[in-house]
Amino acid sequence: MYATTSPYVLEMPGEVWGIGLTYGSGKYNYSYTDYNSSTGDSTKTQSINFSTMEVTGRYYIGNSFNIPFGYAIYKISYPDWVYSGVTYDIEYSITQLNYGIGNEWTYDWGGYYGIDWYQTGSKLSDKITVKHKSGTETAATLAEANKTPTDIKAFAGIFVVTFGFGF
Repeated sequence: MYATTSPYVLEMPGEVWGIGLTYGSGKYNYSYTDYNSSTGDSTKTQSINFSTMEVTGRYYIGNSFNIPFGYAIYKISYPDWVYSGVTYDIEYSITQLNYGIGNEWTYDWGGYYGIDWYQTGSKLSDKITVKHKSGTETAATLAEANKTPTDIKAFAGIFVVTFGFGF
């Protein structure tokens, strides 16, 4: 998620606790093969829009070692998603509780360097909205539109590096 959304991170570290906000958005494009009974197979291109919003915290154990945690809302939208000649707009949102392990270092000159060695999460809820745009909708196309984003599991990361400057 972070590789696509390139989020901005605002953190206020403290001696034992730190708090922060994270926000970013981005787009991912891919190609796939679609089948239509009247035209046969065709190659389509799909854009997926991602956004991330998080409220984060860190509990510092020792000098730099910490446990990052937070509450996140991830949104994924598939504009003009096509299946068997039927076009839908699909929006999917996930709320997730995140946690992991990491290190952070701040320097006297204001520099900041952090590595979250491992992050994972637990999906708290998800919601899907499917809007029919064009084509002849069937139970099979609607079922596929409703199933597509729900294959997404809780987001996780490994070796997430953050650079910054504080004042």
